[in-house]
Amino acid sequence: MVDLIQALIKRKYKYEPLTRVDGDGGRKYIYGDTRLPSVTTILSGTKDQSHLDDWVKRVGQEQADKIKNDASIVGTHLHSVVERMVLGRSLPPPKNWLMCKGYEMGYRIVNTYFEHLSEIWGSEVMLYYPEKYAGTTDLVGVYRGKPCIIDFKQTNKMKKREWIEDYFHQLAAYALAHDIVHGTEINTGVVLMASQQGGTEEFITCGREFESYKAQWLARVEKFASQAQKPDSVEE
Repeated sequence: MVDLIQALIKRKYKYEPLTRVDGDGGRKYIYGDTRLPSVTTILSGTKDQSHLDDWVKRVGQEQADKIKNDASIVGTHLHSVVERMVLGRSLPPPKNWLMCKGYEMGYRIVNTYFEHLSEIWGSEVMLYYPEKYAGTTDLVGVYRGKPCIIDFKQTNKMKKREWIEDYFHQLAAYALAHDIVHGTEINTGVVLMASQQGGTEEFITCGREFESYKAQWLARVEKFASQAQKPDSVEE
């Protein structure tokens, strides 16, 4: 399987590594002499938190923290499956059940959807939009015949399309950054999701819908900036 994935790799673009720093204002990426807010920080800072707050009240803070922490661990190991396959590296033996679950879900995504990949341009690609934001996307390449931004997600239960607008905004952010820096025209975003309850889901946004998500994303960037969290200079 690793050989099949390695054969898809096409180094079409030079992706610059960026330095990530975490602080009170969320994650930022250092590009040149500027700290750029991360895509996920902007998403968190501009979203309606009421549904999350209601959920925490229902399940309690301790249980909510456990669920979020477990999901984060599973998601990390899900992503490591794909990343290491692209890099041609073996996975370390799992040390606990959450690690096992993440591996299984990662392989489930690979086995279900990677036959539709014809090119991989990069994995864990750091992207930036000058003076606005930066972030890391899971995969850039050609999926179902179209240049795409692809993100992998874990979920505790299967999702409906109308629940994942933030994911589409995230894809739009990476597409815009890739286009402006690398001169591409990426008009498709893909979310590949594995559920802890079993099963997978594929969500594709393209064309006019994706262009609308790009506009909505840029509006969120401006909203975030208006909250006095603009990129600031790196201290000497």
